[in-house]
Amino acid sequence: MSKDIPQVLKGFRDYLPQEAAARKKIISKISEVFERFGFAPLDTPALESFDLMKGSFGEEEKLIYKFDDLGGRKVALRYDLTVPLARVAAQYPNLPKPFKRYQIANVWRAENPQKGRFREFMQADADIIGIDSIIADAEVVAAIASALKSLEIGDVVVKFNNRKIIDEVLKEKKFADKDVVNFLRLIDKFDKIGEKKVSELLKEQGFDFKLAEYSDEMRKKGKKFISEFETYLGSFGISNFEFDPFLARGLDYYTGTIFEFVLKSKPEFGSIAGGGRYDNLIGKISGKDMPAVGGSIGLDRLLAALIEANLVSPQTAAEVIIFNLDEKLTADYLNIATNLRNAGIDTEFYYESAKLDKQFKYAEARNMQVAVIFGAEEAKKRKVNLKNLQAKEQVTVDMDDLITQVKSMLW
Repeated sequence: MSKDIPQVLKGFRDYLPQEAAARKKIISKISEVFERFGFAPLDTPALESFDLMKGSFGEEEKLIYKFDDLGGRKVALRYDLTVPLARVAAQYPNLPKPFKRYQIANVWRAENPQKGRFREFMQADADIIGIDSIIADAEVVAAIASALKSLEIGDVVVKFNNRKIIDEVLKEKKFADKDVVNFLRLIDKFDKIGEKKVSELLKEQGFDFKLAEYSDEMRKKGKKFISEFETYLGSFGISNFEFDPFLARGLDYYTGTIFEFVLKSKPEFGSIAGGGRYDNLIGKISGKDMPAVGGSIGLDRLLAALIEANLVSPQTAAEVIIFNLDEKLTADYLNIATNLRNAGIDTEFYYESAKLDKQFKYAEARNMQVAVIFGAEEAKKRKVNLKNLQAKEQVTVDMDDLITQVKSMLW
């Protein structure tokens, strides 16, 4: 009996080279944009004290991966990047304020795996700590919008709301605290299951509350905030935005502005980014309140949506391949590879002399851009053949012009 082949754990996944390369490219572009907005990089441990996370995520706390370590301490894998940031702000109170940081790292949640959702996934966060300004809220949205634009993924829509306005409306309706949590959890499903189903669920839970009435109240109470926030979003160059009275976002730590991004072409994927203001979270840790706002891009969900929409082109680790036509020319091939690499060109060499057909198939499977074809006849003349593997065109150039010609074919 053959041995069973080990499988990756449910809710986790391997990223094979093409997807890993695409992921790396996305991370690089997002980092570049966040730094352009003045956000500095920060990194925190994957493990934190469970006491740090306890009480921050409401009913989602059950999804935290927690365990006792070898020293008997209760620890947890980070559930998000915001709570660790709050710990950093409390632990290092002398950081210059406002403190603008970004972090791109894995987080873990023991949730039910489904399309675009995993138990280990990467988030790209940008946060501003130490300033209570709606302009800061709008700039976080602008930074995320600009990062998504750099990925050339098509139009996104920003949906926004404000937890203070929600609280005000529900307070006038004399909602008990326990009812507020349940009500928000239900209306937050509006985009996923629709108005009719949400209304049915509200009725089942004993809420005698019309959604149209709630929407009208939200728009009336939020008129000043909506107008001001939309003005700042427009000033930051954002055009696709809408106030969504049913947006609630599940995490308990939000206190003001909240927002989500959805792909216009793939709304069924739900939120690909989101965040909001969380002015009380740091105070819970340090005992001293500190205003804060931030947003997060769900990088793996975004990548899954892009792959399905054919918006991610195949990636490769090398752009140029040097074909091996003659083992006697191995030293020449290695010299060519070294010169191309020294010129900043990602280059690979086919190790064994083999039929051209086999080498072309390998180059195609790796999505190479240019093939260097150099045999005994070319060596005598100090010439080299370069084939554009995408356009299926070939040119012959002097060896001295190799680098210049390859760059012109790539860039």
